[in-house]
Amino acid sequence: MDAARTFREGVLGDCDSVKGFRVVASDGRAGRISWASYAPGEGYLVVTTGVFPKRHRVLPAGAVIRVADHEVSVAMSLAEIEHLPLLPHPQAPVPDETVGQMLKAFERAAAYTNLQ
Repeated sequence: MDAARTFREGVLGDCDSVKGFRVVASDGRAGRISWASYAPGEGYLVVTTGVFPKRHRVLPAGAVIRVADHEVSVAMSLAEIEHLPLLPHPQAPVPDETVGQMLKAFERAAAYTNLQ
């Protein structure tokens, strides 16, 4: 099973859904969750950023480090989130190419964090 695409055990707590929750990066607010997939090995969040134009970025479930008080804290910075792949709308299918881009961006962010 792909750990980057699986929510860490217990991180969701009692939440059945995080749709509408704020996303908090390591250095500030990043947007809101507009869609999510919770299937182990296939989990991801769609984070909507910006006001105009809104952008919908795909974030792997493994990036989530905490869910509390209608906020989802992630192990990525605002700049790293900006490098995640885009979807045309929150509920758009996520093609394999986009999944690959998402995982590469997350791996780069994790490698950078481990170097510091």
